[in-house]
Amino acid sequence: MELPSRFPYNPKWRVILGGAVFFGVCSAFMACKAAHNTIGLIINGIITLGPTGATVFYWIIAALGAGFVLLALLLTARRIASPQVLEVGADALLLPHGRLQRQTSRIAYSDIQSVSEVKVSGQIFLYVIAGGLRYTITASLFPDTGSYVAVRDFLVSHAPK
Repeated sequence: MELPSRFPYNPKWRVILGGAVFFGVCSAFMACKAAHNTIGLIINGIITLGPTGATVFYWIIAALGAGFVLLALLLTARRIASPQVLEVGADALLLPHGRLQRQTSRIAYSDIQSVSEVKVSGQIFLYVIAGGLRYTITASLFPDTGSYVAVRDFLVSHAPK
């Protein structure tokens, strides 16, 4: 890998749009259900709600769906206003992290204690332990698999054997 290398490190547009559409439709459906509800609801045969309780339940689900749509809009604004980049430098890795990835950590290669890859429900995460802290690199935030593999292999080559 040629150093320094910079890789876009953002959620994919189709994921953001898909989440916004899915939760928007769910929110609209539940709001319509709440607005026209006249009957009760039994949840898993355990919880029984009367008509008023069912209406409140539907409105709560609609509000939660709308909240996820709002989060997708915030993520869209963050991606447009401040696209994130993971940089593999000559002596350190610069990794965006935190809420909405507004912070950047500098991880010196000499501080790396271990690197491990984990797959969870089809998602791939690379854990980098450095300076007593665990940093997570998410494969799905790279533009393609090849970029992720290049960064992973480079970091593994800098980890102690």
